[in-house]
This record gives sequence, structure tokens and C-alpha cells, in this order.
Amino acid sequence: MTGENGKPIEIADPFARRLIGKYLSNRKDDIGKLTRALDDADFETIRVTGHNLYGSGAAYGLDQISWLGADFEKAADARNAPEIERLIGELTDFLDKLRVS
Repeated sequence: MTGENGKPIEIADPFARRLIGKYLSNRKDDIGKLTRALDDADFETIRVTGHNLYGSGAAYGLDQISWLGADFEKAADARNAPEIERLIGELTDFLDKLRVS
């Protein structure tokens, strides 16, 4: 993972590295799920996915994912497609910049 300064965050424990790697892979899958749900105007799937992001990010030390999850929930409740599209881009950018080493 990268910290606020953009440098990789070292995770010494191999088991923890595998866990965080799997978690991040699943979050990348969520991007596809969110995109498809937005295309289908399936705001309930977006809300539930956002709720899951909100509940899981901080457990992995990824507060930004939790914050984005809360924002997805709010945007889905408001049926705010442009905001959801923006949030998908923000989540994508965040995940693309993370490095586990």
C-alpha cells in the first residue's frame, strides 16, 4: 500500500500481505459491479456495495475506502448517478495507486 506521501507501505507478515492482496483484488471487482449497477440504475446494489466498503476499509487500515463507501451509500440513496460515476473514478484511482510490498 502507499501512504499519504506516496511511498509503499511495507507489510512484513506474509499472511497479512496475502489477506490485504485478496481484499484489494475484491475491491477491484467491486468497481465492475458498481459500474454495471450504475449502467442498470441498480441503486440498491450500489448502496449495499457502498455499505460493505464502509464497513470493511478501516479494518484493513484503508480509511479512504470506508469514506468512499459512505459516499456511495449517500449517492445511491439520492439516486445521484453523476456522483456515483465520480466516486467510481475516485475508488479506481485510489486502488490503482496502492502498492503492497
